[in-house]
Amino acid sequence: MSLLVAVGFGLYMLNLLVGLAAHFRLAHFGIWHHGLYLVVFIGTAIAMIFAREWWLSLTIGCLALFPKARPRTWLHPTLGMLGLIGYLLSLGV
Repeated sequence: MSLLVAVGFGLYMLNLLVGLAAHFRLAHFGIWHHGLYLVVFIGTAIAMIFAREWWLSLTIGCLALFPKARPRTWLHPTLGMLGLIGYLLSLGV
């Protein structure tokens, strides 16, 4: 596994957990969640390009659609899970 993919996956999982905590109102992260989203987006793009993990294009597509998906709608968690599938496929899981 590429170090870039591992770091990107770790950041994605962190953002997923932060999103779950916000969804279930366990914590309020405000702007930090959006900043982490930007770091995840950039990290995933770097991992896809430099590690040549083309399954991450699924994750990139989902991340690109997130600004259109309102929180607490069916689309928001669906995009999160589809993006996770992109990472899992790139990891060979």
